[in-house]
Amino acid sequence: MAEALVAVQAALKAETGEHDALQSAARTVCEALEVEGVESSSSLRSRLTALSGQGHERLRGALHTGVKRALAIVSSHYTGVNLVAISDGYVLPEDDEEADEEVTKLMEAVEAPGTALASLFEEEVVPPAAATDAGDPEP
Repeated sequence: MAEALVAVQAALKAETGEHDALQSAARTVCEALEVEGVESSSSLRSRLTALSGQGHERLRGALHTGVKRALAIVSSHYTGVNLVAISDGYVLPEDDEEADEEVTKLMEAVEAPGTALASLFEEEVVPPAAATDAGDPEP
């Protein structure tokens, strides 16, 4: 019985240590990313929920910024381009299979130029990576 108690206590200590490490990591990430609405005493769950929400909003913002920049570039090359029509999406055949094939062809055609264009405004859209401490293990 004493051995079982010692084993349970050791497991509890290990779990508590892991929880504390996760809490600390969540706090560090929230502080580094300046996550709003998280108090220093917030629980791990509330920190991760706030982090997830802010991550979603940042991704959404990056998507919108990227699309707007791409439309601005198209518009700078083609005066009078109908941006409202472009904002309606693809112009595709009615047949679903033909439409899928056309989208595949279009995506292949824009792969290299799209990568080049994205690199022009990546710094503006994607926040810089946070510096890692030399003592921290790699994930």
